[in-house]
Parts: sequence; C-alpha cells; structure tokens
Amino acid sequence: MNLSEEDIEQCQRAFNDLDDRGEGEIMVDDLEIALEMVGLKQKPHKVHKLISEIDDGNRGRIKFKEFLSLFAKLKYAGLQDDDQDMIDAFVAMGGNEDTTGNVDAEKLIRIIKNEFELTIDIEGLIKEVDTDGSGVIEFGEFKELLKTNYLQDDENDYP
Repeated sequence: MNLSEEDIEQCQRAFNDLDDRGEGEIMVDDLEIALEMVGLKQKPHKVHKLISEIDDGNRGRIKFKEFLSLFAKLKYAGLQDDDQDMIDAFVAMGGNEDTTGNVDAEKLIRIIKNEFELTIDIEGLIKEVDTDGSGVIEFGEFKELLKTNYLQDDENDYP
C-alpha cells in the first residue's frame, strides 16, 4: 500500500524534530521516539531488531527514506487478506481505502442501533476503543471495535 500524504508529512515532522544536525538522518537511539511520535510505539527489543534490519553498516544513523520504509512496513504489517473485510466495512462507514480517515462515532451508534437493531452497549464499547476521546473512530480503533467479544456475548444471551 502507498502511504498517504498525511502519513508522509507526519513522518517528516517527527523525523525533523529528531534530526538535530539537519543532515536528513536521525540517530538509531532516536528510532523508538520517532516511531512513538508517529503512533507506532514498539517494545525496546523490537526496536533493536528493526535497527539491525535498516542500519546495515552500523553507522548509527537512519535516513528519512529508511524511516519512511520502516513506517510503511510497521503500519501495514497487520494487514492481511482477511483484513480486507474490515477495510471494506471501514470504507462503507466513511473511512478511506488506505485506512486513513475515520468513522463518526454518532453515525456508527445510529447504524448499530437503528439499522442492525443490535442490543449491545455500543456507546460503552466506542468509549473503550476511542482512547483519544476524539469522537471519531480511526482504523485501528475500528478494527479493535470489530474484534471485541460483545457480539458473541450478546448472541449467547439467547437460547
């Protein structure tokens, strides 16, 4: 998948903030911070593995192009063919095919309650997954929402 302009700009801002010399490179020690700044927080052992993959010559520095490539790899690592249904649902609700954009929480509540007539606590569920409290559901939150056990629990309440 191609990165959106928004993704590239977000990566560029994070990278520039850490490029203390202005040479288009960041220190490998800053990779964990850079990834966190673009919403891809990684565990320290994972960061060390990533560094070994992209810092071939052990230079201790990472170029923007390498960082961007790593960002794309991490962002789309979890997307597989079976995730296409989730992407399709996200797009149907107002998100973008490349998983950018968002779904309005109020619209989602209306559809779940009125069109699907489900009796789940959708407001509570959205409150749980909308961790930033934005009132809109980004793809990661949408994916989390669809992977919950609420529907299974609700179905088990009926004989």
